[in-house]
Amino acid sequence: MAAVVFLAMLALNGLTPYVADDYTFSFSYATGERLRSLWDVLQSQWHHYFHWSGRFIIKSLAQGFTLLPKGVFNLLNAAVYTGLGLVLHRLALGERRRFDPAVLALIYLSLWMVAPVFGQTNLWMCGSLNYLWATFFCAAALLPWALHLRRALSPRRWLAPASLLAGLVAGWASENTSAGLLVALALSLGFVLWRDRRAPLWAWMGLLGALAGYALLILAPGNYQRQDAAADPRGPLTVLAVRFLTALDQLVSGGGLVLLVLFAVLLCLLALQRPGAAGLAWPLILFAAALGANFAMILSPVYYPRSTHGVFAFLTAACAACAVRLEGREARRALTAGAAGLVMAASVQFVWAGYDIASFFVMKQTREAALQASAAAGETEVVTYAIEPYTRWCAGWGLPDLRRSPEDWVCADTARYYGLESLSADEARTYPFPGRTNTAFETGEIPDI
Repeated sequence: MAAVVFLAMLALNGLTPYVADDYTFSFSYATGERLRSLWDVLQSQWHHYFHWSGRFIIKSLAQGFTLLPKGVFNLLNAAVYTGLGLVLHRLALGERRRFDPAVLALIYLSLWMVAPVFGQTNLWMCGSLNYLWATFFCAAALLPWALHLRRALSPRRWLAPASLLAGLVAGWASENTSAGLLVALALSLGFVLWRDRRAPLWAWMGLLGALAGYALLILAPGNYQRQDAAADPRGPLTVLAVRFLTALDQLVSGGGLVLLVLFAVLLCLLALQRPGAAGLAWPLILFAAALGANFAMILSPVYYPRSTHGVFAFLTAACAACAVRLEGREARRALTAGAAGLVMAASVQFVWAGYDIASFFVMKQTREAALQASAAAGETEVVTYAIEPYTRWCAGWGLPDLRRSPEDWVCADTARYYGLESLSADEARTYPFPGRTNTAFETGEIPDI
């Protein structure tokens, strides 16, 4: 099953070109020059940390991959996506050794079907590193707890330093997903202290590493420079109320509401089987992590749909942690039947997505060839067209392509990438899509994203 998912994601990654910020990340934030070496990346991210964002590890990876052939990222990104499903499956199973194919299928289906902007968070290079990889790091840091809550792990010398490092990387990964991780770590530690009156060294080291990483992320000077540059004139209570409602809307929009209802049903069914304190505590901890990751966005002035990636991953894990412990033939049959039905629906979606992604790729390749030919011919100012995809599985969906003004950041950075002085678009183009249309197809106007 994992091999099928890996091959499918590898194909979709291979059909995903550079989009939006990928062009920007090809240049140093320190000097503005094209990145040529790892030292250039480190210099760039040092400057970025103090003037833009605290995601030093994630952004270093994003800039580092621009030095390598795109195929390297495609291979690793497909592996991380596949690995995330396996990690969430292990989080659900805990200490159990029995593989649950229906639950693993449901996990992969949730990752595919629930994501509101799948292409942005799982295929777009910059977005995948910021969201998919960050979620993978946070989920992996919770693995020892999934095993320990039901049956204490045997002491191992390497576990404490490994937990410290995993916590540091995961805590430094994402402002909201890492916040959800901290909620899960704190609740897990509290449960073990309540039950055992003591906690192993690796548990304290994991929490310490996550706190240190999160401090490095949140206290980065660049965060506050951007905050000062975008001051909100409204009162603080109004700001908090609007942000809370925005976070609530993101949580229940699309497939999020389905996962919330499913979790409530599965948790009730599990409680009726009296699984013990640890059996109920772990799904609730994962659910609390999802809520923590979601409502941490109250502290951010903007909540983009792509920031729900970690939220829905934790919520998926919470549902799976209930499902794997349901006993009885009827419950297992229901899970298997549900997975089979959703596989059929996802297969249809995959056909739609594949056509959209491949068509977008062909149009980008055609335009890229024209831009390279213009640069080779000595042209410095080029006017071309923007490209609009149709579905949320395409990396370009919801992201800015070329715009009318050559001074717009995406036009300026794309022009630099192709060696042009000026680049802009005077119309939007797209491709036929059975049963669907969009503004670009009807009018040719460039949407304001």
